Amino acid sequence: MFTPYFWLGAIVIFAGIEALTFNFTSIWFSLGAVAGFFACLANFPPLWQFACFTAVSALTLALTRPLVKKLLARRPARTNADRNLGRTVQVISPIRPGRPGRVRLDGVDWKAVSDTPLEPGDACTVIALESTTLTVAPLEETTHANAPM
Repeated sequence: MFTPYFWLGAIVIFAGIEALTFNFTSIWFSLGAVAGFFACLANFPPLWQFACFTAVSALTLALTRPLVKKLLARRPARTNADRNLGRTVQVISPIRPGRPGRVRLDGVDWKAVSDTPLEPGDACTVIALESTTLTVAPLEETTHANAPM
């Protein structure tokens, strides 16, 4: 029923699926097919060949999948944007509640929003960042809010 060519084909198919997806799911079945191939070469009956395939696939999956998942866990892409939090910026165009204005940070103009009206020349602090918009607060407000009581 199972021939060495069957198992070689299974190895190639499972390895090919793994190469296309990189999910580390079908690689375990490829290893099981290798076990089935060697069982076939040893003239094991078809039921034993399939048992070797199933056992090795299940064993390698159970033993290594959690480790591989942990190693390949996707971490959020780190950016340098959070380094701007808490920095002092200067308003270059008026900012009104509900209407964004512009601020300058390290020589770069940024879109900025605030709950407090701010005029050009005012100094303020960056309190949040969403996409390319800074949320700012007047410098006095942030200083008093962080002062010890």
